[in-house]
Amino acid sequence: MNLMREFFAQLRYRWLRKYKSLAGSGLKRNAQAITELQWQQRDTLAHQEHLLPAQLIVNLTSFPDRFAKLHLTLKSLLLQSVKADSVILWLYENDIAKLPESVTELQKDGLTIAPVRADTRSYKKLIPALESYPDAFHVTADDDIYYRPDWLATLVNAYQGNNREIVCWRAHYLRRTSNGEIRPYRQWYPKTEVRGPDPNLFFTSGAGVLFPPGCFDQRVTDQNLASSLAPYADDLWWFWLASLNHCVIRRVGNNPKLINWKGSGDSSLWQFNKREDGGNDEQLQNLVAHFGLPPTLDKT
Repeated sequence: MNLMREFFAQLRYRWLRKYKSLAGSGLKRNAQAITELQWQQRDTLAHQEHLLPAQLIVNLTSFPDRFAKLHLTLKSLLLQSVKADSVILWLYENDIAKLPESVTELQKDGLTIAPVRADTRSYKKLIPALESYPDAFHVTADDDIYYRPDWLATLVNAYQGNNREIVCWRAHYLRRTSNGEIRPYRQWYPKTEVRGPDPNLFFTSGAGVLFPPGCFDQRVTDQNLASSLAPYADDLWWFWLASLNHCVIRRVGNNPKLINWKGSGDSSLWQFNKREDGGNDEQLQNLVAHFGLPPTLDKT
């Protein structure tokens, strides 16, 4: 009976993913034109102030191969219906001079470009932010995605005052073996429809995650340790350090298709992290060996 229920649940899930992919195809074709048109009309658009009890900061990073389309992502973040206190682009300091004018000119519209001394890959998007603004609500974004106008509002409005609950737009569902061991990453349920809160929900930071103040274990900003244990899997690091601090995850929104800009770059890191010989599985085992299972997972 359980196998039958799981079969039909997966059948429904696959139908939903196909439906949402088709539903998003029109937006994917037109997202760039929509963004540029809304940007031209930005002075006429209304923005709501957030009601969070502390500063709200949207954080992302990038690198030169992505700079050509970066302005489109930044515009979509600056056009959100709920206004962040800051939108910060954290960049390796030697890359800032390579930014095109299409990005640098956005500083007059609210963008902050912040230098980072070391190129720590995707860790640049959050560790410097946590060090500089430890009491803020931090939202993460990627540099190659179109963010719908209600993206930030959905995250902010889902906050219920619990700083041990992390809110995300998209999550995978971590699967276990019969004896409780974590299955390989490629066997997890991707882009799950489960909402939670659930300790087995694994947020994907690029799709959008709201991290409340103090949600992480204090070791989260240990860059040397992060780079040693999970050099290419920052999402695993954020997840593990949040779970060590007894946080659970809740998914919000309607799980829409992610809209990536055409020509914004390949997904080589995503492919690497799915490999059997290394990738997320090896880095996950590094975290288990160093920290053990977090309390939220150990009880599952």
